[in-house]
Amino acid sequence: MLLSMSNRAKGYFCILFGTFCVGAVSVTSKNALSHMSTLWFLSWMYFFSTFLSFPFGKKIEFPKEKRDWWYFALHIGGIVFGWFVSISGLQYLDAPTAAFVSRFEFPILMMISMLFLQESLGKIIYPVILMSIFGVVVMTDEGILRDVLAVNLGKNWGIFLVMISAFGFALGELGTKTIAGKIDSRVFTFFRNLIILPFFVVMALAVDGLVVPTKEGLFWAAACALAGPVLARIFYMEALKRIPLGHATIFTQLEPIHSLFFAFILGMELPEGREYLGGAFILLSCLILVVSQYLRPDRRKILV
Repeated sequence: MLLSMSNRAKGYFCILFGTFCVGAVSVTSKNALSHMSTLWFLSWMYFFSTFLSFPFGKKIEFPKEKRDWWYFALHIGGIVFGWFVSISGLQYLDAPTAAFVSRFEFPILMMISMLFLQESLGKIIYPVILMSIFGVVVMTDEGILRDVLAVNLGKNWGIFLVMISAFGFALGELGTKTIAGKIDSRVFTFFRNLIILPFFVVMALAVDGLVVPTKEGLFWAAACALAGPVLARIFYMEALKRIPLGHATIFTQLEPIHSLFFAFILGMELPEGREYLGGAFILLSCLILVVSQYLRPDRRKILV
């Protein structure tokens, strides 16, 4: 199927499947966290992901330009900073509020795409952005919006930390976009997981001490590792080789929809009317974005 697609179409397929995998992460991580602490969950997740992403049969070649190494370091630093700060903030927030606030990464990535990378996204991107944001707001429970706007020192501090963590994750994706295509996706994924692993192990030992995990905890951590730091990362990398960061960012708004899908399949949660409506707006924004690429006058140049 992928072989018959245009290069741009492959990029959209990869980012769509990548967000689908991230949706699985939200469910598997919730199950894993019921059996182990957050830091040990991250440690085991990156432990399994390091082995699962080993690039068997791939020739290991690294970027030769010094500039690319700086962006690789930016990716690692941004991801570790993002996880560390978000963990500090999550203790003050419930999961739905944290999920909504984490969407602050969306406008940051769009600004990076437009202002720093100066990607040519077309005029259609502006109504698509508004429609996507509107969809996320509609999906969000009214109580969560009140919590975000209310004065509560504990929650406000947690919201602030999660919003700051979004800068780290956004910088991490900037690093990914810059070196995408200059290193094999599986090689990149393996080494980034290998480098990130010791950071979380050291933090887990320092904060929680040595803890023996349960079988259930290890199972869900391994499932989360496969879906997130392995499959999602590889597909994100492949997508960013082919499509602008701004377009990929629009598709990341699908992550809450995929999370609801997995929660529904596992009998954990039933979607409500507002979630169907908000999800429809997000899906429509992605569809308009893709269709607009085929209607552009220069489509022969951008779809190959």
